[in-house]
Amino acid sequence: MVEKKVFIICGPTASGKSAVAMDMALANNGVIINADSQQVYKELPILTACPTKEDYAKIPHKLYQFNSGTDRMSVAVWVELAVKEINNAFECGKTPFVVGGTGFYIKALTEGLSVIPNIPENIRVLVRKEARYAKNSDLFEILKKYDMDLAKKISSSDRQRILRGIEVFRATGTPLSVWQRQSKIKPMPDVNFEFKIVNFEMPELERRIQNRTKLMFENGVVEEVVNLFALGYSENAPVFKVIGVETIKKYIDGVISKDEMLKEIVLLTRQYAKRQRTFFRTQFPNFL
Repeated sequence: MVEKKVFIICGPTASGKSAVAMDMALANNGVIINADSQQVYKELPILTACPTKEDYAKIPHKLYQFNSGTDRMSVAVWVELAVKEINNAFECGKTPFVVGGTGFYIKALTEGLSVIPNIPENIRVLVRKEARYAKNSDLFEILKKYDMDLAKKISSSDRQRILRGIEVFRATGTPLSVWQRQSKIKPMPDVNFEFKIVNFEMPELERRIQNRTKLMFENGVVEEVVNLFALGYSENAPVFKVIGVETIKKYIDGVISKDEMLKEIVLLTRQYAKRQRTFFRTQFPNFL
């Protein structure tokens, strides 16, 4: 049997994963498949640093800018779509390159997912509404009452995973950590995943983040966010959680200056990069 190989190119934001993927895909008749939870939204290609039109013309790109900002993209749905695109690549005689910084996506694709019941949308919305003005530390204390085992494994500042733990318990009455201990089913057991980790130490990564943020501003990211809010989406729309949206809205409303906006986006992106590095370091042994 011919070995089925999928290349996983991952690392923190602004590390240059996309450029590495382009070079490898061009040299290996490749297809690039997105594994970044923010780049799935069609409304914010500049803010989420999606590939350019020139990139799309050179290499087939899949799962970029296809999802409405009003629709939540779950890990399970992304895995299902990614598996389909990987199999399509194999059928066309092409090499799949899965590229992104969303560690949960990559871990689920390569190692499988525990079976967790779907969380009703009304519970998800209610939990997020109740938590809107709550501090991470207060939410973390709530999580500890529901799921101490999960609280021991995550950071007290990891708001997304804290809320996920709370909503799973509220919906099912069973801690998320219990669901996660169930046997996982690998979605592609016959595939060999080969990892390439793209990484820089934080001083260099921060320099790259600063440069990319300035370039986004020059390329019209403010107008992009103006257009997003003109769509009239509900304030609970998932796209509004993309890093930088709220900050740019404050600039648009005259609350902060341009320099303050840029500094805040750099800060938020740096914090996100640190969380990504921590995830990859703890979940993938080859991460430096």
